[in-house]
Amino acid sequence: MSPAMGNRRVRVIWSDLNGLAHGRYIPDRLLGRHGHHAVTTLAMNIERDILPISGYSGDVGYPDMSTVPVVASRRPGWEPDTDVVVADLEFEHKPLEIAPRSALKRAVKAWQARGYEPHLGYEMEFYVMAPDANAPGGYALIPNPAHRVYGVGHGAGNPELLFAFYDAAERSALELEGMMGEFHPGQYELNMRYGPALDAADRAFVAKELTREVAAQHGFHVTYMGRPAAHYVGSGLHINFSLCKVDDTGNCFDGPKDEHGISPVARNCLGGLIAHHAATTAFCAPLINSYKRLMPGLIAGYWANWGLDNRTSTYRVPGERGSATRIENRMPCGSADPYLSAAAMLQAALLGYDQDLDCGEPQRGDGDAEPNTDQHTPESLAEALDALEADAELTDALGSDLVRVYLALRRNDVERWEKAGVEWNPEEISEWELAQYLPFY
Repeated sequence: MSPAMGNRRVRVIWSDLNGLAHGRYIPDRLLGRHGHHAVTTLAMNIERDILPISGYSGDVGYPDMSTVPVVASRRPGWEPDTDVVVADLEFEHKPLEIAPRSALKRAVKAWQARGYEPHLGYEMEFYVMAPDANAPGGYALIPNPAHRVYGVGHGAGNPELLFAFYDAAERSALELEGMMGEFHPGQYELNMRYGPALDAADRAFVAKELTREVAAQHGFHVTYMGRPAAHYVGSGLHINFSLCKVDDTGNCFDGPKDEHGISPVARNCLGGLIAHHAATTAFCAPLINSYKRLMPGLIAGYWANWGLDNRTSTYRVPGERGSATRIENRMPCGSADPYLSAAAMLQAALLGYDQDLDCGEPQRGDGDAEPNTDQHTPESLAEALDALEADAELTDALGSDLVRVYLALRRNDVERWEKAGVEWNPEEISEWELAQYLPFY
């Protein structure tokens, strides 16, 4: 966490259920006060339609919720004389159950009640695009004939812009571990230090806003869409996860004397993730477009399996052991909310721990190897929402009201897609997807 920088203006931000940031600017002297905003913001789709979701809409008179700045999250921002702080949300003098950060806090507390502290690390992939009035959605991918995977300098395409991201992330104390070009031209990856779950998610949430706005300052556009171009690979929000004992720094996933060097608790967590794979997809792949990334052969988290340093599996256990032992969840789409996707992951893993589920054998072989399971992510957002609704255990763990409201919002997305009459074609990215999602994701 960064100490207060003392800038005269503070930008207070919080996440809605679409994974988008809201907030307001306040004077530094008022940081200790609660703000007030209509709770209906949590019942809005991206087109600002207020959906008739009982308890949060017109049936209760569009009441206020409170924004409660998390002062410890304050850090220097990327705008002049402005710090940034994330906020918790309260409703009727209690934590707002449907708020994404509240969902992650509940998951963290559930693990703490069992004596464990969850740690997370985010790997964030995104594409940089340039304005193009003739391109669908108004933006076009940036070409770079010299692009290379893990590119830097000329190989990353635009060193000036890459340095702008890097320097802004450092000034904002996001605890950057590195930036580089990713697989295709215009794609970048930003990695941040591993840490306690809430702090890591806060930094990931802030990083999305930072990269979007720094790019705009340079005349470009950042998209975290799962797959903005059919001929390029998609972008993920990979979440690395481990546990330590409360008040201890030891890694509880490390098992030097256990098979593969991973502990029974790690196997339980993998077992829970596999058992609830279909339901967690709804939070990890929140858009129609997300399912053009989650397909066989794209090494993007399709199969309900785990592997030892194997990127063809969804739940990868990298080769490091000791303090670096971890599970990397490769399913989340770049457009996933850092709080909600992590909350779903932690709660699914906790169900595996509580029920002593085992993960079975790891996936072996490369991308051409036969999957060791027939279970996989749903084929569409609609199917993923059905899977979430059918998973009573995960719904209870996450909070039934949160799931109810989230389902209503995501099903509205499906309804708008169906109303547009666009044919589903995983080999093409439709103009509807680009027009709907590029401005926001």
